[in-house]
Amino acid sequence: MSDNAPTAVLTEQPVLEADTLLEVIQRHFEASREVRRGICLLNVGQHTQAVEAFSRAAELGCVDRSLPSYLAACYLAKGQPTDAADTMAKAVDAHPSRAELRIRQALSQWAAGMRDEAITTLRAAISINPEHAELHFQLGTLLTLVERYDEAELRFTQALNLDGDHTDSLVSLAMCCGVRNAPDEAFKLLQRAQSRRPYDARIGLLLAQAAKAVSEQGEDHRVRAVMPEDELEADCRGVDELSSVIQQDPGFVDAFLSLPSGMAGPRIFAMLLRTLEVALERQPEHAELHFHCGRVLERLGRHDEAINRNERAVKLDPRFTRALIELGRLYHRTDRNADAATRLEQAVAAGAEYPDVYFMLGNVYRQGGEVTRARDAYEHALDLNGSFAAARNALAALSS
Repeated sequence: MSDNAPTAVLTEQPVLEADTLLEVIQRHFEASREVRRGICLLNVGQHTQAVEAFSRAAELGCVDRSLPSYLAACYLAKGQPTDAADTMAKAVDAHPSRAELRIRQALSQWAAGMRDEAITTLRAAISINPEHAELHFQLGTLLTLVERYDEAELRFTQALNLDGDHTDSLVSLAMCCGVRNAPDEAFKLLQRAQSRRPYDARIGLLLAQAAKAVSEQGEDHRVRAVMPEDELEADCRGVDELSSVIQQDPGFVDAFLSLPSGMAGPRIFAMLLRTLEVALERQPEHAELHFHCGRVLERLGRHDEAINRNERAVKLDPRFTRALIELGRLYHRTDRNADAATRLEQAVAAGAEYPDVYFMLGNVYRQGGEVTRARDAYEHALDLNGSFAAARNALAALSS
């Protein structure tokens, strides 16, 4: 897909569990290191070692996928490719000239086993939109899967004629060159592709393999592989996309915040804070986004700002119990016990009658010298959870 092609946000994606999220983050950083190592090796002519490094990165999942391919994978994952094909057919009937719908229909047909129909769908779409590079690329991709490489090569060439920045077409055309044993042509195409997507391990791997093949034929081509942008810059590049996901499901932040302190450093939470701030620019009256922003600020040690964000959340939604409880905790931690008691009492009044809330309230009262109210709060906690050891010990301490 062209690097400036339109994207879309998919809904109803499952929220990652903390352990899964941690694994994804770790794999990402490990893959990034292997990509950079592979580029260094490639540029000094150590092709075999570069292939090994890029292979490790690719195994870790550091490979970009085009939007249509991703959509097709989603349909397959749902196990309903035939239903998806039928749905797409109806959408295409309503909007016959929309190329992206034709692509999604063809990929859905392919996933449902209707290969000839998928190819026919793309041919029909090209007859309507002959200047659409992505249509030619997608048709070429399906043609390679049925081993019609000559026509596929023509389709990829046409896609590049229409869009010289269509990186996936460069890669696919290089693969066709490899099929007809033309590694020199493949090498040149892959070097162009790598300069456009230096972070893509798959392209790096193919370039390293092509460089090795050219070298083994006795030709000397100096590789000038491009190093990816700085990782902090790369984080910024993905903020808009992630902020759209968080706008739809602010609870996604919970997975990040449940990571153990030693397993996710400040950089992860600084990136998450930027993401939430972008989302709030779009939806400044979204109470839950302010609440999550406050939690991230607290994780970064910026307690006053965290309080301000949660106060903003409560102003927008006075019965937002999670924000009220968070404020009680933050005020308690910063020795503002009167404010902590007020917010926790408001949380209970709004329906947050939980053992841990009463326990926290008891602690606030006790530190403020209000022994009777502290005893009542601990007893409420034990009424709700008779095995709450901390509340039982705190109550016993009051009587000693």
